[in-house]
Amino acid sequence: MIDALAKDLAAEIRQSREYAAYTAAREKVLADGQTAALVSRFHKLQMTVQARRLSGADGGAEEEELKKLAEFLQFSPDAADYLLAEYSLNKLLTNTYDTIAKGVGVDFTEWER
Repeated sequence: MIDALAKDLAAEIRQSREYAAYTAAREKVLADGQTAALVSRFHKLQMTVQARRLSGADGGAEEEELKKLAEFLQFSPDAADYLLAEYSLNKLLTNTYDTIAKGVGVDFTEWER
């Protein structure tokens, strides 16, 4: 039953404006090999910097590269649209997950205190 509800929820999310914007922007980025490579590098750098910060270290040289790449990508309309659409979809998914977690009485933020 839960799997069926999750599939229904996924179908609803696929009908959302956030998902539509994300898939359209993703197609544009993937159609341009250079932009796709830059966005891929951006994501890898994000993960590296985030992992360093979680371990208590600074972002290192990768953080500087990430900042420069982020500035550069802002000037690419397709890349900027994609990153914004990705953020919006991620926010929708995070809010959905939080709603479900709170609905069953799970609060993962309690470990942050």
